Parts: sequence; structure tokens; C-alpha cells
Amino acid sequence: MINSLLERQIEKRPDKVRLQGRILFLTEDPELIKRQLAGEDLPWDTKNPANNPKLRDDISTDEITPAHYCFYFDETLGEIPYLGLKCGSVTPVGRGDIKRGGFVCAVSGKRRGKGSSREQSPYAEMCAGIRVVIAENIERIYTQNCQNLGLLTSTNFSLIDRIRGGEEIALSEFTAGEDEITRQVIEYGGLFPFNVARLQGKVFLPPIESAGGSARATLAMTLAEKIFARHMLNGKGAVGVPSVKPGDTGFARADLRFSHEYVTPMAAIFFEHYVGKD
Repeated sequence: MINSLLERQIEKRPDKVRLQGRILFLTEDPELIKRQLAGEDLPWDTKNPANNPKLRDDISTDEITPAHYCFYFDETLGEIPYLGLKCGSVTPVGRGDIKRGGFVCAVSGKRRGKGSSREQSPYAEMCAGIRVVIAENIERIYTQNCQNLGLLTSTNFSLIDRIRGGEEIALSEFTAGEDEITRQVIEYGGLFPFNVARLQGKVFLPPIESAGGSARATLAMTLAEKIFARHMLNGKGAVGVPSVKPGDTGFARADLRFSHEYVTPMAAIFFEHYVGKD
């Protein structure tokens, strides 16, 4: 398996991306969502946000992919996005609506992706054709799941006009402010391609360094930090570093790994797709 991975063609995304498709605005008004699903492109004033309809805040992962659909683990999930989305007492999205609508971008308000940290949510959006999520702010775990799967995220509403105009957008728009590893995960289109590139020596893993030279070795650490330090991979690929601190990024060797029936099938198909059956 390792030899096949070392020989696999893995490339970064282009430096610029063009996102071709419609934009779905997840508004509080269910009728506006229904009109978009019926084919209407909602006008949106990015320069005067107060003129726009109110976007839904607090869209949870359970609204993106209700729990009883999460036993699907393949592209069937592309029929599911936003089936649990509530606008008042109305659930305006039907099964398959998003995929049929030709949407490439979904826009919402504050705290998008709160709740359960289910990978099915961004994967369902991707399978329905969504390539970028824009929101006023996005929950951390949902953001990481998007990045690991290859779904772009942004809080920059000016991208709406550029997407609608068919413009090329610099990939750096989606990597700005990220740590070195996350930036490369985004550039390679997700965590699995990134790790294949890592095996091939194409990526840069920043060393965990001390701000004060050798003093780092005696840095006071919490119990959790000591556990991480003992298990982190160092710059030579061996296990263990003198110390860690908040903000460090890297990979750790796990003592024990487990999974369960809710996530194992999805993990398995990702391995099969990116790594191979053997």
C-alpha cells in the first residue's frame, strides 16, 4: 500500500479557483428559500447589508443533516442537505432540492455549523454540489470538518459578487489566517490528499520550536500538554518533543484508536477512495 501511495499523483489546487454555479441564501423567510429552490436567484446587496433579508443564525449540523439520515455514508447524503432547516415552523427544503438547484455556494448568518461534530454535514453539502460556505462566523469543529473534506469556508461576504460574476478567486482568500498545516490541507483539497502528499515529502510540517531556545525543554506544562508532548511527532519523524504550548500544530501518535458504527463506514469509504482498497 505504501508504495502505491508514494507513486500516486497528488497535486495542490490551482492558485486561483472559479466557483461556477448558483448561490443559496439561507434566510429566515422560508418563502425566499422556496423561491430560490424553484429557480429564482435572490438579489443581494453586499455593500449595504441592511437592505438584505435576514439570514438564518445558529444553523446546526442537525439541521444540515438530521441524525436519522446519518446512517448514510456515501453520495446519497447529497440528497439530504438542509432537510432539517427550520424557518419558524416551516422546513422549506425537500430531499434532493439542493442538488437539483445547481448551487455552488450556501450563505447564512452567525454560528453556522453549531452542535454535533458530524462529518456527514459538510460531506452532504459537497455531494449536493456546494463548494464554498459563507457565513458571518462559523463554528470551529464544523470549519475543520469542511477543511478536512475539501469544502471551502469564508466569512468574507464580498466573495458573493465575485462568485456571481464568474471571477477567479485566489485560494489565499480561504487560507488567510490559518496555521501552516491547515493552510496546506486546504491547498491540497483535504486531509486525505494532504497526508498522501506528506508521505511523498511534498508538504512542510512546521517544527514545534521554543520561543526561548533550550528553555523550552523545562517549560511548565499542564498534564494534557505533557501527554501531547510525549506523543507529538518531532521534525525527524520520531515521537516526542520537549514541550508544547497553546498554538502549536502537528501530528501525534495515538496509543489507542477506536471508531463506532456511526462514523466507521464513512471513514472506510474515504480510505478506499483516497488510499485504495488494498
